[in-house]
Amino acid sequence: MIELGKKYKLKKIKDFKNSDINYYKIIKFYNSDIVICENAYDERFVFMKEFLIDPDKPDEVYSDLRL
Repeated sequence: MIELGKKYKLKKIKDFKNSDINYYKIIKFYNSDIVICENAYDERFVFMKEFLIDPDKPDEVYSDLRL
């Protein structure tokens, strides 16, 4: 379960080199699917929850997104 105030990494996209190893702290839920996050440099981002690695499902590190 994704929780407010905790830090998460982004899921990877299959067949796409992703060097993003940053953690993003959830600072607000926008609606049931979208969260507003902040990185270590105080930059803010908006992500869909499905792109964050859920600690309850740590083996799901790949997104279903296709490029």
